[in-house]
Amino acid sequence: MAYDSEEGGDPRGSWCPKCQLPVRPGEPATRMHFAEDPYGHLGMSGKLWHGACAQPFWDTITPLLERLKKLGG
Repeated sequence: MAYDSEEGGDPRGSWCPKCQLPVRPGEPATRMHFAEDPYGHLGMSGKLWHGACAQPFWDTITPLLERLKKLGG
C-alpha cells in the first residue's frame, strides 16, 4: 500500500469513518477511544470523526453503556 510507510497512514490527514470525507484542521472533531481497544489494534479506537458524524453514535451508545454499568454493580 502506498501509505503504509507513513506514520498514521494517509499523509493527507484523517478521514471520517462515517462520511468518508477528510477531517480538516480546525473542524469540530472527536477522536473515538474505547477502553477495550486502547491502542487501536481492534480497529475501534483512535479514529478521528467529524463532530456531527460522531454525535449520533454517542447519543446511541451512551445510554447503553450507562445501563451496563448499573448491571455490573
